[in-house]
Amino acid sequence: MAVDPKLADFFYNSDSLFFSVIYQELFLKPGANFLNSLNGFGWTPALYFFPDLVQYFALRTILLSMENGGWELTHLSYSAFQWILLLFGIIFLLQILTKEKISYEKLSLVLSFGFLIGIILILSKQDLFVFLPGFHGGNLAVLCWAWGFFYQWEGSNSKKSFILVAVAVFLFSLSDLLFIPYFLIPSLGLHVLDWLLRERSVHKIQKIAYIYFPVFLGIVTSRIVFQILRKNHFVFFPGTATPQKIGEAISSWKWESFFHSFSYLFKENWIYLILIILFFSVLKFLPKKEEGVSNKPVYLFLILGIVVPFVFLVYGFIFGLTGRLGIQGIDRYFGEILLGFLGIGTICILRVSDISIAKFVLGVLFFLGVLFGIYSSYSKGLGLIHHPTKVACLDELADKQHWKRGIASFWYVRPMRIFSKKGLEPDDYLYDLMLFYWQNNLNWFERENPPYTFAIIDGVDEKIVRQKLGEPISISYCDKIPIYTFANSDKSFEFVKENRGKIDIWKFSTSRY
Repeated sequence: MAVDPKLADFFYNSDSLFFSVIYQELFLKPGANFLNSLNGFGWTPALYFFPDLVQYFALRTILLSMENGGWELTHLSYSAFQWILLLFGIIFLLQILTKEKISYEKLSLVLSFGFLIGIILILSKQDLFVFLPGFHGGNLAVLCWAWGFFYQWEGSNSKKSFILVAVAVFLFSLSDLLFIPYFLIPSLGLHVLDWLLRERSVHKIQKIAYIYFPVFLGIVTSRIVFQILRKNHFVFFPGTATPQKIGEAISSWKWESFFHSFSYLFKENWIYLILIILFFSVLKFLPKKEEGVSNKPVYLFLILGIVVPFVFLVYGFIFGLTGRLGIQGIDRYFGEILLGFLGIGTICILRVSDISIAKFVLGVLFFLGVLFGIYSSYSKGLGLIHHPTKVACLDELADKQHWKRGIASFWYVRPMRIFSKKGLEPDDYLYDLMLFYWQNNLNWFERENPPYTFAIIDGVDEKIVRQKLGEPISISYCDKIPIYTFANSDKSFEFVKENRGKIDIWKFSTSRY
């Protein structure tokens, strides 16, 4: 990871380091106090409590004794754990639905396929969000587990299963709102189709309502708890994007934007989409080992990979969430396509592996693929410590200029706070030097000491920086980016006073006093 700067820069980007900064503030800073350090934090729109936060904090605590490379190894172990959790979730779901245990031979084949896909994604730098905290990847990792618990409840109707489903849905939907459509559209869609095609009766509707009661109990409870959390004055939870009123959205509709978004979605995911259809076709022609074997998992993953992203796209377009120009970025919000491919691919491999020669050939291919991936990684060199070029340059300048605290834009702040060897603490500002509330602590903007002594002029307005902090006493450069040095503590204090005023107004407008 560390020997590939482009890969490392994405892997350790500002979004993925949110929990790293929280952990640093809560437990590693001198005089850190859990409650005081957490007070004033602005969270991300999705809460990411479970599995992201729990998983990350647990791994970081386990690796706390490492003086060097602790952050990097936490990220790497998190990625491995999350990918394994996702793969075993698929296996768990299939065992629940097929009501048979997967043999160790087939299990090793499926895991080899999963590890090979993981290696390909990392080496090709594709869909890396699925490995990282705070990128909706945890949502994909737990979805099949939630489905498995749900179908256990449908088959047993036991109190234990009821509680397990309600708690799982509560935790996952509270942590990430995307979990709800991911879970409901495929599962509820299949139940509704079954009602339409097989047994259109009131009794069937009552049965479906009964089966989904713990699911909706978990969802409703999670929304209540979320609203309570949003009203607290301790930590700021901003909530998710609010859909426009449909009338307002309709007035700004542009069909070319929708078709652009649709073509962009296909262009970014065409390999997955074609493979999903190909695997589905193979499964339709392959003979079943036993009559009566459920096709439910096949259709679950087909709907997840094909229908759900289209529904998301249409929903975003109808309610004005895709922007006037359509979606410009795909990956993390359409990760269900990747999971759909992995799920239906796993089913296809399990079915094909009933043919001895096919099982042997697939085993050899997957084994050689994993070996080649390991060799490719090893040939590039091995490295754990991540010290980005820009951060290394800033550390060097900090030694000469005696910097401690500065102004920077979003993409600089968290990598510097985590990977700076000189303890640099930049604060996160928008282009016009308005405060950026998300993923920051308001207390950082209000403190007088240490004063602002540098500003990275990339993503912030140079004129406003000069206006707020005065003329720089020197200008340095890192990767051709100008870095201003200041020595006017009075100007810094005035700027902090402005910040306090802005924060007071914001607190008043959001009823946070």
